[in-house]
Amino acid sequence: MYDDNNNEKEQIDEIDKADNLVGRSINKYKIIKYINSGSFGNVYEVINKKSNEFFAIKIPVISEERNGQKMLIDEGKIYKILSNPSKGIPNVKMISYYNKKLMVMDLLGASLDTLFQKCNRRFSLQTVIKLAIDMIDILQYIHYHGYIHRDLKPDNFTIGNQFKDKIYCIDFGLAKKYINKSGEHIPFIDSKKFCGTAKYASLAAHYNYEQSRKDDLESIVYILVYFYHGKLPWSNIKIKDKKKRYQKIKNEKEKYTANELCSGMPREFIVFLDYIKTMSFDEKPPYNSFKKMFIRLYNKNNYKDNLYDWERNNF
Repeated sequence: MYDDNNNEKEQIDEIDKADNLVGRSINKYKIIKYINSGSFGNVYEVINKKSNEFFAIKIPVISEERNGQKMLIDEGKIYKILSNPSKGIPNVKMISYYNKKLMVMDLLGASLDTLFQKCNRRFSLQTVIKLAIDMIDILQYIHYHGYIHRDLKPDNFTIGNQFKDKIYCIDFGLAKKYINKSGEHIPFIDSKKFCGTAKYASLAAHYNYEQSRKDDLESIVYILVYFYHGKLPWSNIKIKDKKKRYQKIKNEKEKYTANELCSGMPREFIVFLDYIKTMSFDEKPPYNSFKKMFIRLYNKNNYKDNLYDWERNNF
């Protein structure tokens, strides 16, 4: 803790700068370094001064557009339900610090996007197939508990801090229950605000439709295509006006069939996307069939090892 409590409170409130908390303490945690920023919070690496264990801490940012504190509290409630490292969701707990609620979570490794950059912006087919299996498995777990993520992208998947073959899904700030209190699927609505990251969002998200389980899976396809080809057809759209940029991205997504988007990839990826596009709004995806399809593809290729690209390159 600081010698000057008033100064400490001022510092914790002034969190718009990425590095201004490094070296300071929050309760029993000392901030080691800045990791990244999300849509409503900054994430830092911290050490527990009593146990010497490392964790990550997420500190909310209040802006004119979003109430970061409320969103962080809501995200914490979702993590409380989902947290299960063996299923790809890190352990999380909420702590109080002055007038704020902060989130402390397992310290994870690099994001898939960071690893993608280190691998010269291209993953091997072996890694892409392995990711398909792991991502579908994680989504099956999330959906089983009644939630959809709604913002799946390479930055929101990471590897473990110690176990580099373990994939985790993070950042549930935009997640939503698709099962209501009566146990029924939420109704279809065609007048929602856009939710997600435009590059990887489903077409339904661009149409401002209510999202469901199939939209998370569609985002997974875009991620896998991005990892295999190094880009998406709409990756280089540079339009300053966000509304016009999103419209242009939507127009590009509409143009591509599954066969065209997954050109050069095994047929299984085309089947995956085509099936997703035929699903009804409230339909339960056949997760196990999808996983079996990609497991068969993986085994058919007779890979000599069972390593991800970053493991093989020791990143």
